[in-house]
Amino acid sequence: MRDHLFASTAAAKVLFREWAGHANSLIIVAATFFIFIIDLHLPLGVAAGAPYVLVIFASLWVSSIGFSYLIATLSLVFTISGLYLSPGIEAPMHIVLINRGLTVLLIIATAIMVTRIKRANIDISSLMNQVATDPLTGYRNRQSFESELETEILRCKRYHHHLSVAIIDIDLFKLFNDNYNYRNNNDYIQRISNDIRINIRATDFFYRIDINVFAILFPETELAEAKKVCESVRKKIAAQMGKHAENKILLSIGIATLEETDDQMHLCKRAEEALFISKRNGGNQVSTLPSVSCKDKPPVAAILSRSRID
Repeated sequence: MRDHLFASTAAAKVLFREWAGHANSLIIVAATFFIFIIDLHLPLGVAAGAPYVLVIFASLWVSSIGFSYLIATLSLVFTISGLYLSPGIEAPMHIVLINRGLTVLLIIATAIMVTRIKRANIDISSLMNQVATDPLTGYRNRQSFESELETEILRCKRYHHHLSVAIIDIDLFKLFNDNYNYRNNNDYIQRISNDIRINIRATDFFYRIDINVFAILFPETELAEAKKVCESVRKKIAAQMGKHAENKILLSIGIATLEETDDQMHLCKRAEEALFISKRNGGNQVSTLPSVSCKDKPPVAAILSRSRID
């Protein structure tokens, strides 16, 4: 039920942004036509450039670069049309021509400025996404993990919700042996990360935080249930990637859950200590701190615990 609520909320936000973008576009186009109508009722010689410059700048409200070109084109057409359609003249013709010429130059300069601003915004957004994303797998990286974990800790403490963190280490065995080249290693990392991601829910957060280390945030999920999910992931990866003994790839996983006195450092430290327990015991297993069994009942009523099935 909670997943459906989250999905509905996200869809509503997307729809609102789309409608807001359409509304801004209609307002700007209407303003451009309104300026043209006013210009037609004024005698030639009256400066017409400033209002068109304003609507071109207003096109920054709409992310599309093409929309700014559209408004600039309309402004140029209306400026030139006004030269022939205005009812009277209040200045010598050479003054009128200079006025309209300067208006055209101002519109062109403004359009160039606005489109460059939009392109710069796109470049900045792309760089920000690259900073927060692992270039190999396309999933979020350690920087995103640390930032979003801090946010989730504050949220879960405020509303007294569960939060579990899993650290996953790939026991690569011969994967990084000299017999395997760099591209082959990357292919394995990509495949394993995709296999892990498709076996957790969309509402869980997945990260690559080191060469062969991943992390999962399980919001509103208690320890025993997070272990159940990780056991399922471990078994599926072992079945898919361990068909040949010489290429065998297994997962060691450590899990911890948020406690009242935890901060980011203490929560991650417990998850890493649980991971070390898994590796000390031979790998290919899931450990938790404190230790729990997948059969343990959650400390809340069953109706309140989250199903792992979407």
